[in-house]
Amino acid sequence: MKKVIILCAAFAAITLFFLYGATLYPHGSRLPSGASLEAPSALHLLGTDNLGVDIYAQLSSGFFRSMAIGLATAALAALLGGLLGIMAGYLGGRFDTAVSFLINILLSVPQLPIMIVVGAFFGQSTGNIIWIIAIFSWAPIAKQVRAKTRSVCGTRYVQLAESYGGGALYIIVRHMGRDIFPLLAINGIAVIGMAIIQESSLAYLGLSDPLAKSWGLMISKATAFSGIFFTDFWKWWILPPVFSLMLSVVCLRILARALESYFIKER
Repeated sequence: MKKVIILCAAFAAITLFFLYGATLYPHGSRLPSGASLEAPSALHLLGTDNLGVDIYAQLSSGFFRSMAIGLATAALAALLGGLLGIMAGYLGGRFDTAVSFLINILLSVPQLPIMIVVGAFFGQSTGNIIWIIAIFSWAPIAKQVRAKTRSVCGTRYVQLAESYGGGALYIIVRHMGRDIFPLLAINGIAVIGMAIIQESSLAYLGLSDPLAKSWGLMISKATAFSGIFFTDFWKWWILPPVFSLMLSVVCLRILARALESYFIKER
């Protein structure tokens, strides 16, 4: 549990760092506040881009956009995957067969190419990005929840509760919840990190909202700047969003693994 607390504190520190840039920092993330491609200084902590917009302010806005998309995607994926996984594992029969077939299809297809096609067809709004990513994120959750539900259904206390007339909702919440809900929470945290990467990938390819501040869009604009790698501009224009993306995703992944180890130890 100590490791989980340390990781939560580290992620809270990251959040506070970007919260300052999104609220109290004197420069905005949309309007120019300095000269073009200024190096990091006391006035602009991470420098400016080619339009004179502060990099730190853009990073801060991108963090909260990425987290909002990640949380919304994780909530949808956990809800859909958890519901279908529990129903498939508990009910069995044809419903289980149909859900398992759908899960196997989604797990076997390459996600990014299909997401690119779907994103290009349905538009670049943030809402479209969330549900597109959620569609491809619920299947792994449903597969694990289904397996756990089938395992718990075979235990004596569940069979005894059924023999005494316990309803499906009562059994799932009362007797299966302690095994299933932590699994949903762990997978939800993992989905947040995956959603951040996928949103950044779509933004880098120009399939996200072009008016929103995104780490992927920042990287795309920086790498498209002519001759950037022959100058020092890449050090404060490309490295910060790449490092922020890696740090956030790795922190979330390690937190998910730590929670998984904690709950396994508790069992």
